[in-house]
Amino acid sequence: MVRDMMSGNESFQLAATARVSFLLSTENPPIDVVIQSGVVPHFVRFLIEQYGFQHKLYSVSALYAIGKGSLEQAVAVIKHGAIPMFIRLLCCSEECYQLKELVAAALGSLANQSPDFRDYVLQFGTLTPLLSLLDNHLEPPMLHEKITLLRACSNTLAIVCQGNPAPSFNQIRSALPILRRLIHLNPPVGVIGDVFEDACLCLSYLSNGSAEQIQALIDADVCARLVMLLGFSDGKIVEHVLRTVGNIFKGVDSQIQKIMDAHIIPSLLYLSQSDNYDVEVRWDAACALSNAARRGSNEQIRFLVNQGCIGPLCDHILCPDRKTSILCLKGLKSVLKASEIMHSTRNLYTLIITDFDGFGKVEKLQSDPDIGEMAMKLLMKYGV
Repeated sequence: MVRDMMSGNESFQLAATARVSFLLSTENPPIDVVIQSGVVPHFVRFLIEQYGFQHKLYSVSALYAIGKGSLEQAVAVIKHGAIPMFIRLLCCSEECYQLKELVAAALGSLANQSPDFRDYVLQFGTLTPLLSLLDNHLEPPMLHEKITLLRACSNTLAIVCQGNPAPSFNQIRSALPILRRLIHLNPPVGVIGDVFEDACLCLSYLSNGSAEQIQALIDADVCARLVMLLGFSDGKIVEHVLRTVGNIFKGVDSQIQKIMDAHIIPSLLYLSQSDNYDVEVRWDAACALSNAARRGSNEQIRFLVNQGCIGPLCDHILCPDRKTSILCLKGLKSVLKASEIMHSTRNLYTLIITDFDGFGKVEKLQSDPDIGEMAMKLLMKYGV
């Protein structure tokens, strides 16, 4: 097969490429053997214009399989220059949708290897053709005819938006207008639902950062739609949206007010106590309320208390999820501190917290190695 691939006979090359591609699609693909045989550069070479569709399809399939392997195996794909060739195929005017779908998936598998690989994939301008493919196929009948292509593109988009450390916001902010369209797809079921979920996941990543990032999200006019999405029955979508909302609540007062003005608090209160979803949804809703209490102004905290947010914070303060427990404790602390400023003679919010047995629950945290000291100080200052 190696000899045939290196021959000058295109028929032999195509047959050998197809056979190697098939071997790499088996349950235990011989990736190292293929790499050591020296054929990876030939897979990349077959992506140039002079070779036909089948040459390209089998070559991309083989490179995709190698890129899904270990980090060291994926290096072989990158070092032989596959990424620029992938980008060229995504940008070509020919309507070779099956090939573009495979290329999008291959780029996603490489970006998924590590943050460095992700950044390397992004620096070649991957986002532009991905967003263009999504933008050009969001209206019927193309939406339904090319839905698997859209799914490959949305999945890769979600991959390049995530990671620790996160990608540079300037590299991915251009995705926001497309994401706004994607979260309006209807109905969000089946493969369309998968694309929809990818878009919600992207927003949760893009909102997790600076006030500039949060403002860009708000400027994309997604707040009202986020509120609507909290009423969906799909728990995964609701989780992603809750994390996005929680991130917006980490912003400045004006940004917090914008999402509050979209009437989101009633939805958060409902979800923090609802049994219709997995427990993680209740925890995420409580964390969002805590973020609002911790970062909001005194007037915004007053509004939260009047809406009934103290109850959920007290309810989840002893939950088994450490992050939620800590955030609820910090949220209560912020509420009490705001009340101290607003009610100079008496801390009125202590009475509400007492009604929900909040201080009794805080007492049980005093022996906690991580937050015991915080709990003790809160009780000493505000406990009744």
